[in-house]
Formats: sequence, C-alpha cells, structure tokens
Amino acid sequence: MANTIFQTRSDASTATPAQVSVPVLGATVAVFTAVSFLLCMALGFVAPEWGLHRPWLQFYLGLTGFDLWSVVLGTGQSLIFGGYAGALLGTIFNVVSRRFG
Repeated sequence: MANTIFQTRSDASTATPAQVSVPVLGATVAVFTAVSFLLCMALGFVAPEWGLHRPWLQFYLGLTGFDLWSVVLGTGQSLIFGGYAGALLGTIFNVVSRRFG
C-alpha cells in the first residue's frame, strides 16, 4: 500500500463564493424559451385539438394563432423574455452569493 498524506485546508472560510456568468445564463434561458415556444407551436400545427398552445397565446403580446407572424413574434418575445429572466437570475445569484456565500 502506498504512503498517502491527506492534507486539509485551513483556509476553507476564505474561499471565493460561487459566481455564474450572467451573459451565458441569459443566453441559455433565452434559447431554452425560444425552443420551447417553437416546439409547442409545432405541436399546435400537428395536433391543434390538444389545446397545449393556449398559454402561449395568452401570455405573449400580439399572438393571433398559428400563422407565420405569430411564430416570428413569439420567438422574438421568447428570446427577449428568456434573456431578461436569465440575466436577472444570474445577477441576483451573484449578488446573493457574494453577500452571503
């Protein structure tokens, strides 16, 4: 058996708090919401009787149904709302992590 030396860190309390990249998180959430919107709209084209698309039509501004303008407008709004949510969450996380982490 090899000689093993276990070393403990005495400076564990001075470790830097966890940080997240705000632009990366914003872009990730933006793309996630856009892809989710497009998949839901595609499902609405294939099976409109299921009604799974109704929340998108209620919460997004200017969507009228399953036409090209609604798909473009909804995708743009998904990118904007998702980017905003991701950037805000990342910023809040970094502030809380720095303050309390």
